[in-house]
Amino acid sequence: MPFGPADRASRLSLLASTPFDMLIVGGGIVGVATARDAAMRGFKVACVEKEDYAYGTSSRSSKLIHGGLRYLEQANFKLVFEGTHERSTLGELAPHLVRPIQFLVPVYTGSKHGRLALGMGLWLYDALAGRHKPGKHSRHAPAELGELEPLLDKKDLNGGALYYDCMTDDARLCVENAVGAHEAGAVMLTRTSFMRPVRGEGDVVVGAIVHDHETGKDIEVSAKSIVHCAGPWTDEVLRRSGDTAGMIRTSKGAHLCFAHDRLPLRYAVVMSAVRDGRVVFAIPRGRVTLVGTTDTDYDGDPDDVCASKDDVDYLIETVGRYFPRSAITRADVRATYAGLRPLIRDNSENPYDTSREHTVVARPDRSVTIGGGKYTTYRRIADDVVKATMGALAIPTRQRPKCTTKTAPLPGALGLEDPSWAEAQKARLSALGIAPDVQQYVLGAYGTRVDRLGDGLTERLVEGFPFTLAEIDHAVLEEDATAIDDVLVRRIPIFFEVPDQGLECLDKVADRMKALLGWHEATRREQIDHYRGVVARSRRWKSEA
Repeated sequence: MPFGPADRASRLSLLASTPFDMLIVGGGIVGVATARDAAMRGFKVACVEKEDYAYGTSSRSSKLIHGGLRYLEQANFKLVFEGTHERSTLGELAPHLVRPIQFLVPVYTGSKHGRLALGMGLWLYDALAGRHKPGKHSRHAPAELGELEPLLDKKDLNGGALYYDCMTDDARLCVENAVGAHEAGAVMLTRTSFMRPVRGEGDVVVGAIVHDHETGKDIEVSAKSIVHCAGPWTDEVLRRSGDTAGMIRTSKGAHLCFAHDRLPLRYAVVMSAVRDGRVVFAIPRGRVTLVGTTDTDYDGDPDDVCASKDDVDYLIETVGRYFPRSAITRADVRATYAGLRPLIRDNSENPYDTSREHTVVARPDRSVTIGGGKYTTYRRIADDVVKATMGALAIPTRQRPKCTTKTAPLPGALGLEDPSWAEAQKARLSALGIAPDVQQYVLGAYGTRVDRLGDGLTERLVEGFPFTLAEIDHAVLEEDATAIDDVLVRRIPIFFEVPDQGLECLDKVADRMKALLGWHEATRREQIDHYRGVVARSRRWKSEA
């Protein structure tokens, strides 16, 4: 089923002519998962996103699917229980994108938690997961930790432990949910902004005016309900509906990417920040090591969020404390990125202490708003949102269709249960002359959808990296990518992993997208300039005083 320029006009036509049950505002992980869930229950669903799927928080996380070990400190057993169980569910629904990773937790003299407390916490973490865990934790003496992770500082090291969680590509997981929503019948559109609701008798919602940035036209959408899944933009969207109270506290999380050979960790490492003791991760991700995150209040433009020099120094100081022999400096930072957590506003003085639980608000006018929540529990959040919307629509309880997403694999996981599939694909790709590193990468990124990748798998976009020309075609024609940053940031991780963040291959990518999307030369130049701006924002911290 095409999901790109070939069917965009028909999707716009459906948006203007279909009486929808739900209009979802926002194409982050919760928005697209809600669209998929509702469409699979048989509802008529539209989802509009002002930029791209995973444009905001959903491509700027620590890229983990985890139970939330630190929430045990707050005695939030419910959140940990939900997180560990959803970790298991997502590992079954998308095993190509959700993979186990071991975390090493060192304990030093003066650490916030000693070896006994750590051991008890990890025992409880495993117990809450029950059978839903990728592996059991293990405890280790100082000498053993030094062998496990040679870079780790040995001074005052008292021991530690290893435990399991999972890692993911957050943007690709979001995009696969969007593809799944499209295949389930939802009308999905990016570069389309919610402008205002349309109200009928009794001030109830009967639709909305949206603006399509591709055509420059406003469209009136007929919908029985509006579901706001706008993440950091929630309060802005609510103001357009006349609600000025606000419900979101935005907290910035900044991350740094280092070449893996500069910080060659064997395990993900849980660290305590030098300045304030909050949890910071160092996570090996193939060609890079990711370090993050910060947690600071943010009241600026959500479209312009970036890492500051203070964020960079905060994280480098902590890396230096745990891995002094690495001698990491600012000059080693390959890329930075920052996202905003859309937390529910409360009385917490520090955003780090603000609850990560989600809240769904259903209003009498048949609008529904979601705030808060963790990426890991997106599927359960979507279920709650659909249930709340069915309530807002006054659908009798016995007539409400049940959620089916818990057992429905994402598109790239369909067929992965066949034990012979992977070897058959490797044989097929080898026969086509595809290099082993490219094979490993595309099988992990696309799962069973790898057979949709056409010509161009032998043409690398960047020498020494497994990213290929075929992925551009796939992103545009099968994954609704319409801009260069859609491709280089949220479909292919070039922005995060390649030393120049994709600037060298920019002309090649622009030329291919121009051919696929029918751009004029002026549009091609605008797209190149825009992507250069995205990279410049990632490096803005370097010019701070």
